[in-house]
Amino acid sequence: MNKIIFGLLTMVMLFVSCKKEDVKPEEKPIEKIKLGEATTAKNEKMTLWSEAALTTGFHKLYLSVTDANNRNIANAIVNFQPLMDMGTMIHSSPVEQPVYKTVSGFYEGAAVFTMPSGMHTWMVNVTVNGEMKTFNVTIPDAKTKIVGSYVGTDGNKYVLALVPPKKWDVGMNDLEILVNQNQMMTFPAINDFKIAFSPEMPSMGHGSPNNVNPVNIGNGHYKGKVNYTMTGDWRLHFKISKNDVVIVDDATIDILF
Repeated sequence: MNKIIFGLLTMVMLFVSCKKEDVKPEEKPIEKIKLGEATTAKNEKMTLWSEAALTTGFHKLYLSVTDANNRNIANAIVNFQPLMDMGTMIHSSPVEQPVYKTVSGFYEGAAVFTMPSGMHTWMVNVTVNGEMKTFNVTIPDAKTKIVGSYVGTDGNKYVLALVPPKKWDVGMNDLEILVNQNQMMTFPAINDFKIAFSPEMPSMGHGSPNNVNPVNIGNGHYKGKVNYTMTGDWRLHFKISKNDVVIVDDATIDILF
């Protein structure tokens, strides 16, 4: 009898142990940073958010639009327009127009801030169903160079920006960059470039093996793999070509982790 009871207790303990192992901790939701809010003439509240503190470079932007009863409005026509007011001139920057995501309840888009605010003013004009509100934002310089502007051999200007990952790790990492043509107020995405790159660790004087050149995945985004053999300072050198003609010989992105 004692053996039977002992066996049953052992089975129960094993079952409970397995159940505990099956329970996975819930992923902590990303804490968005509020950039500002405004109210429309129809008493709809627009709230602009970012996924991380703004700096120069690529940032995901989120807009919530709610009615007077604080219910999400999912069918609005929404537009983002980043602008830099330099006093004597105004220019825009690369932008990805927002799309409503049912799961998050946000209109999700992105913008590339190509320079720090300094003596000038960045703003994001947000239009919802034809009504525009302006959100002033301060853009400090990033710790490293994660966006750059280049004049190509074809006479056109281009912006190359890193799409930052959640974090870098020693070893193989996904590498994603965004390429847009700079037309001052419009920045069309470029999808027909061939991109080769090589990483360099300037402080140590070496590179790394087994990297994978980025290839176009649509909307100006190119994705590859970068191998970091150790933590520290890394410089990524990009050569951009079209039809075997080099457009930009050495565009650079700097990484520090």
